[in-house]
Amino acid sequence: MIEVLNKPVLHTERIRMKITVNNIAKILEADVVLDGVTVIAGYNNMGKSTILKAAYMVFRTFRNANHKILDVRRESIRSYFLKQESYFSRFGYDEILRDCLLVMSGKVCENLSVFMNDRQDDFKIFKKIFYDSFEIYKTFFTEEADLMATFSDNFIMPVYKGFKEICIRDKKDDIKYIGNMYIRNLFKNQMNSLYNKNKAFIHIDSDSEHYFMSVNDNKIEDMSYSANTEEDVFYLPAYNLLDVMETPFADKRRYSPEYDIKEALPAQESEPNFEEYLEMEYNTKLIKNILKEVIHGKLERLPSGQLSFKDDNLNDFVSIGNVASGMKNFLIIQSLAEKGKLKRNSILLIDEPETNLHPEWHLKFAEVLVLMYKHMGVRSIVNSHSPYFIRALEVKMADYGIKDKGHYYLTEEAGQNLFRTQDVTEATDKIYELLYRPLEYL
Repeated sequence: MIEVLNKPVLHTERIRMKITVNNIAKILEADVVLDGVTVIAGYNNMGKSTILKAAYMVFRTFRNANHKILDVRRESIRSYFLKQESYFSRFGYDEILRDCLLVMSGKVCENLSVFMNDRQDDFKIFKKIFYDSFEIYKTFFTEEADLMATFSDNFIMPVYKGFKEICIRDKKDDIKYIGNMYIRNLFKNQMNSLYNKNKAFIHIDSDSEHYFMSVNDNKIEDMSYSANTEEDVFYLPAYNLLDVMETPFADKRRYSPEYDIKEALPAQESEPNFEEYLEMEYNTKLIKNILKEVIHGKLERLPSGQLSFKDDNLNDFVSIGNVASGMKNFLIIQSLAEKGKLKRNSILLIDEPETNLHPEWHLKFAEVLVLMYKHMGVRSIVNSHSPYFIRALEVKMADYGIKDKGHYYLTEEAGQNLFRTQDVTEATDKIYELLYRPLEYL
């Protein structure tokens, strides 16, 4: 067993959560409890990944919503200002115009939270930003350019009004946009699928989080959210994220697992406070202690921007493409913990973690998930069709005294090409009976 480190004082309690999914792709109904480590077992093509993707889409849409709304509006504002080129080009200074508009959009975005409140002096503040932005380029107009004479209030006002509309639009519109982008990228606009065209529903409830979403014709129809947490949720699909996230394609899919991981891996922008620092230091030491038998090094971003693996036993960096496939999810988990992204009340959703792993590493990965919950408060949902991995989880949960925090489900038929979850937490032998069956045929 792994040596336990001295734990920092943490004040956030672990929270029991229920996730309910109805009428999404092949899933007719699924009720899943997340209280520590949860397993969804079954054969391929029975909707296990659908449950994880639905939960991920809702978590990423609603958690830390205010921060995400600001990001969406900043993108809208940048696009809006660049579209004003034709409005400004009547002055004949097209060569410097685009740069100036980018400067202006950056300056107003720095003050976005101010403009999102309806204040009487907003136009005055906007005008100052407008003139300050063009001040850099005024020599391109005339030798002694008078910006106030060149751009009157009547000229600036239409630009301001369009900008202000973005600032004060309904926050639900931004949230719906985020959710719809995840539907497009995660489900390829097939959340309401050929198997089940009924309206889809997702509910996630705990003492501190309440999320609801209904989806019709692959668009969010209704939603509500209330949350007291900002910790992130990460989804590790069956394909290797590290291979995908370094391609240009990943940057074009802003609302996707690979983009979310890529954004989380760079160095932390701001200094952590005292409590955050203690937690990050503890988590980093714990993860290194857990993974010392598996990986000897870490992910680092080179000056070129390329993500590489720095092997402790080598003097050079190893290209991600040359890193063993079985190590890549371990490396992501290690990096997220070191960057302070995986911490108490964070959630990991993992598709088939046993993929590309030697049976001995099945045991190690299971122990990683169990210890991250026990000592870091990171909860996990995994789907699997490996009896070895599931058994390893069950044994490790018992070994570390948290057997009651494990929940186990089987996907079962609920109609033609439709499936539901069956809670087998008190009868996990049903999982092994199903998954060992192919061996009996041999």
